[in-house]
Amino acid sequence: MSGPPSFDGLVAVVTGGASGIGRGIAEALIAAGAEVVIADIEQGPLDATAAEIGALPFRLDVSRAEEVQALADLVIERWGRVDIVCNNAGVGYLAPFDTLTRSDFGWVLDVNLGGVINGMTVFLPLLRETSASGWMVNTASMAGLFDAPGMAAYAASKFAVVALTETVAQELAAAGAGVGISVLVPGLVNTAIADSERNRQGGGRGAPPQLDQIPPGRALDPGEVGALVVEAIRAGDLYIVTHPEMLPIVRERHARIEAAFEDAAARHPLAD
Repeated sequence: MSGPPSFDGLVAVVTGGASGIGRGIAEALIAAGAEVVIADIEQGPLDATAAEIGALPFRLDVSRAEEVQALADLVIERWGRVDIVCNNAGVGYLAPFDTLTRSDFGWVLDVNLGGVINGMTVFLPLLRETSASGWMVNTASMAGLFDAPGMAAYAASKFAVVALTETVAQELAAAGAGVGISVLVPGLVNTAIADSERNRQGGGRGAPPQLDQIPPGRALDPGEVGALVVEAIRAGDLYIVTHPEMLPIVRERHARIEAAFEDAAARHPLAD
């Protein structure tokens, strides 16, 4: 399905909206005519950004379902509907598997995956009930499409967001729900995600080992990503790709998988 033809007067929610990609999305939605609520865990930057871009601020921890519900309650009480929800809040922690603790995995998964699940659980029913052209965007990462050393926790969370979004897209279409969904898979973007531990409950473990295996590439400005998101919603795209030049890396992974199927067929041919 295609997205809304116009964003004028639509009500949008963006988590992780105080900075980085979230701010870029919020600014693009506002420029397109939407009323925007930005939610973030950092109160100071949240208030400052809201004042600068003309958004309504709401502080929350996306890993807490009750706080996401409170955000939804505020939006419905104020506008009576919600049209666009961007589950964007996320953290980054890149380190070799043998240095990661269960606490590291828990933190990354609670925010990157749990936050998306909370946003979908709370807001999808409201999009279906209150919007004539509802749309949801889940932020994953290019690390949700390919693997690399040091990405054990991060990629596990982002692969899950991609799979979750793909599955629900099929379910919404089969149900004729009138709500669309996209997954954003950005490459390098100029954000502060490398400093995510500043918001970790109980304090972090310090900077993880520096990794040189992460594929290099051009770093986009968050505003460029925000414009791509608005364009993709209009077009009704399932996948929102920011770095098309990274396709060969994704193809390498797919080629390994296809080769495994071909090997299996050669070793165990199906009976005629």
